[in-house]
Amino acid sequence: MKIAPAAAGLAPAAMTPAYARETATRLSPPKAAAALKAEIVREAVEARLSPLFDAQESRKSQAKARLQQIREWVKIVRKLYAQNPEGMAKTLAQAFKDLKAAVQAYREAGGEEMAAAGGMAPPVAPAPVQAPREPGASDPAEAADETEDARAPDQDAPPEGAADDEETAGDGSGNAPFEEPTYGAFGHGLYDAVVGEVKRMIGEDGLDFLKQVRGLVNDLRDLLQTARGQAAIRKRDARTETALKDADEALKALNRDMGEMDQQIRRDAPTVSLGVSVAA
Repeated sequence: MKIAPAAAGLAPAAMTPAYARETATRLSPPKAAAALKAEIVREAVEARLSPLFDAQESRKSQAKARLQQIREWVKIVRKLYAQNPEGMAKTLAQAFKDLKAAVQAYREAGGEEMAAAGGMAPPVAPAPVQAPREPGASDPAEAADETEDARAPDQDAPPEGAADDEETAGDGSGNAPFEEPTYGAFGHGLYDAVVGEVKRMIGEDGLDFLKQVRGLVNDLRDLLQTARGQAAIRKRDARTETALKDADEALKALNRDMGEMDQQIRRDAPTVSLGVSVAA
């Protein structure tokens, strides 16, 4: 099976359930399941490397770079405003706002990737395989046309047993048509399994990004608490109080956006919530 992105300017590769067919006929059920799991992961990795996700991955990389910049900036801020609660609060408020912008950018890019994953081109069913003709034999299609022309008005009904013949004719080889197997846990089909795995990978990336942001936010919150403590033991300063309030509001807005991003990821990729892969 080959999953190809349905994007403008991209020529879809040959996509058939040939892999599933070979797996079903050549391997025992346990080995077939293991091979299918490996194939799903391989196809998902290849899909994520396609140009379909380039723009979104670039935006996500920029958000990660911004996160690293803020992390390095905090190291300087920690020393620069160690004894200046007002300056620390103002700086932290800006840091929370910058982190919020990075989270929003990453969230939008990840959401677009989730939508793109659902728009990947599904596998194309292979053309029916015709049984080989004996030398000198007439074309079955032509013979069918001649029979139709010669049929009398009262012969419109198919001969007895014809329906059974049609059901068993299949692809012309005498066997029933091949149907893409579901293989137990893959009841939604191989294509859906690959799409689900791509979404899980995107979701895992998003949760990892949020984990990094939360780690940095915890450090910044500690600095904010220190600044608040310093302000409390000093003479009441309206400017410092305002700066602390602004930092608190910026932190609340950041936490709200992080919570919404977390919920969106778990909604778009349910298997992320379980901590398992659809191919596991």
